[in-house]
Amino acid sequence: MRKLLRQIKRELKTAKHYAVYEEELSRVWPEDENRREPKVARFAEEHGFRLRFYRDGLCAIFDREPDQHNEE
Repeated sequence: MRKLLRQIKRELKTAKHYAVYEEELSRVWPEDENRREPKVARFAEEHGFRLRFYRDGLCAIFDREPDQHNEE
C-alpha cells in the first residue's frame, strides 16, 4: 500500500488525476474482497485524495481534494 501511496503522490504533483488499474488494485485489495470500492475510497480520504471514478475490474481514478492542491 505504501508503494501505491508514493506513486499517487508523485503523479499528482504534475497531473490532475491518476488512474490505478486492476492489476495494481488487486495487489492492494484482492478481488475476493466483496467491498473493495469503500476500502479504496477510505484509503483516498485518509491520504487527502478523492476517488473520482471506480469501476470494478477496470480502474480507480484519484485526484486531490480541492484544498490539497498546494501540499507536498
